[in-house]
This record gives sequence, structure tokens and C-alpha cells, in this order.
Amino acid sequence: MITRLDHVVIGVHDLDNAIQEYQQLGFEVRPGGRHTGLGTHNALIRFGLDYLELLAIYDEAEARRAGGPGQFMIEYLRGRPAALLGFALASDRLEDEAAFAAGQPFAMQRERPDGRVLSWRLLVPGDHTWRRPWPFLIQWDTPDEQRLAWDGGGRHSNGAHGVAGLRVAARDVAAVLGIYRDQLGLGVTSSGVSLPNCPIEVVPSEDEDEGLVEVQLRVDSVAATRRTLTAGLVFVE
Repeated sequence: MITRLDHVVIGVHDLDNAIQEYQQLGFEVRPGGRHTGLGTHNALIRFGLDYLELLAIYDEAEARRAGGPGQFMIEYLRGRPAALLGFALASDRLEDEAAFAAGQPFAMQRERPDGRVLSWRLLVPGDHTWRRPWPFLIQWDTPDEQRLAWDGGGRHSNGAHGVAGLRVAARDVAAVLGIYRDQLGLGVTSSGVSLPNCPIEVVPSEDEDEGLVEVQLRVDSVAATRRTLTAGLVFVE
């Protein structure tokens, strides 16, 4: 059963530079780890159980050998400073969503900087779900309470404290809403998907590119967050 939004994936070229840039925007960014065999590594902006994942390639040859997500990421980021790649919804039993993907859930893990190992399973329709108007699914082996105890909820000076909503673009809105309803068992309206912690709006694509186009964050005060984000910036005309 789908329970909530788990995380949003943002592809970046250089992880260290991206960490510094997001820190300058008032986010607390924590090192994640390496995905051995995939050629990628990450850092996390946590709000609790939901979070933003900054994902970069550390070994292009390894990423190309792995194919699928890494190969697409290399090509899609070429000429772009960064990109919203996709998002994961959490499930408490991936087998219940078997209609969503022809394959079986597969196991992954990464070692944290403190040596603890996180493990989980993914259910991915097709080779990957980057730049698609639907999610991939995750079921954590490490209990939520344990991960929160290790990581906490994140303290962000810009006042952000959660992902409030997503907007995805689709060439065929009705067909995509049907996937969320019939294959993922979620409630849908004429233009969106009901999810307890993060509604998803599905809008028509303005070009051939589909996928995640907007991430909305909950903040303590929009005015205070705006001051934080613009502090130190000089606008010229």
C-alpha cells in the first residue's frame, strides 16, 4: 500500500558544489553515501521522513555500465546546470503494487558516512523513471523510527520543513491519472492525485518533455524564507 511521498531526486553535476549552493540557500545538507555499482552518490536535505536527494555521478564509466538511470542522467544533465529527475513514493508492501511494474522489487543499500548501512527495495517500471510523470516505489528495510533517530528532521534556517506538493507534466493527463488510480490504488481528481502528505498535480506538457516540473515546500513564513533566499544577492538590470 502506498503511504506517502518518500523523496524527490534532484540531479546535479558536482555534489560538493551543490551541497554548498543549497547550504547558502539556508538548507541543512547532510552527506549520504555511494550507490556501489551504479556510479552515483548523494546528499540529503531532510524534513523528517520526506526529503530532497541531491544525486550526482562520481564514476561515469560505472554509471554507463549500469545503464538505465545512470545512462539517462548523464545524457539529460548535459547542457543543464541541474534537473528535477523524479520522485519516490513509500510503500509498506511492494508486492501490493505488482501491477505497476512487470519486474520484481530489487534490493539496494548504501553505507552512511558513520558506517551504518541503510537497505531498501525499489519497484521501478521500465529501465528507470527519470523524467516520467509517475514515481518509482520504495520500501525501507530500516524502520522509519530508526532512520529518524539517526538523521533527525533537519534544521533549515530558511524555514522549510517539508514537501507540500508536486507538479508533474504529462502528454496524456487522463492516461497518467489512470496509472495512479488503477495501478497504484490512489485517489485521483480530474487533475491531481491525493496523497496524505503531498498532493500531486498533473498538468499537460507544453513540449515533449514529461516529468516533475515543480516542487513546493512548506515553510514557517513565506516572507521570512524570501528574505533568507535573497540575502546577499544583488539584482541588476
